[in-house]
Amino acid sequence: MLTAWNGLMIGALADAGTSLHEVAFVEVATDAADFVLQNLRTDDGRLLRSWKDGRALHAGTLEDHAHLADGLLALYEATFEERFFVAARELADLILRHFGADEGGFHDTADDAETLFARPRNLQDNAMPSGGAMATTVLLRLAALTGEGRYRSAAEGALAPILDLAARYPSGFAQWLLAYGLASAPIVEIAIVGQPDAPDTKALLAAARTRYRPGQVIALSPDPASSIVPLLHDRGRIDGAASAYVCRGFACRQPTSDPAVLARQLEDAPTS
Repeated sequence: MLTAWNGLMIGALADAGTSLHEVAFVEVATDAADFVLQNLRTDDGRLLRSWKDGRALHAGTLEDHAHLADGLLALYEATFEERFFVAARELADLILRHFGADEGGFHDTADDAETLFARPRNLQDNAMPSGGAMATTVLLRLAALTGEGRYRSAAEGALAPILDLAARYPSGFAQWLLAYGLASAPIVEIAIVGQPDAPDTKALLAAARTRYRPGQVIALSPDPASSIVPLLHDRGRIDGAASAYVCRGFACRQPTSDPAVLARQLEDAPTS
């Protein structure tokens, strides 16, 4: 069982469960995420690469940390359980600390891994996204959820040397191009304040998810004051009703409790 592959599966099931209203998909993704976090994470938060015969083996690589972080962010948006956001952010910080390259971008192995003549750095996406491309995607989404410029700066530094190659050979850089789509325009940030199972909250969520918008993130909490997600901070309800804020760069439009108004605001703020 490979950590990176499970990260991709967790993200796929979380997204599919949300889009298709299949609770079972999200439950499977949640179980898988819990297993990986409980059994393939070391005391310092770093990941191990594989699980076999009851044992976790080998130090995790960039793709393990990046693919799982991406899956956890998707699972957060499917469940709004903040522990998944916290774990994804911790993995992103570990990527910056241990896998970052001095000239920008990322190495495939950690800074304290086995010493080689040169630290490997595979830039090209293949059947699976490259670790660097997925790390860049994660950092851009975290920048939108946290407002922290260090995430976006690291992502832009990784993208810059790739763009010419991606333009010439797009089929070999698919995940990099997805990351570029996120970086090419401000991500639409949607903060919803309300009880997740309440009808008024569900109506706002349905409006936010009317169609596929890759260039948006959604955060939700009934109590923004205690939320760990910065995008939710200082948001409140309107007259006690569930409320939604459409923001870019943490600058928000007038909040609304009307799903139709939210839908119009999102149509006026097209995503990448």
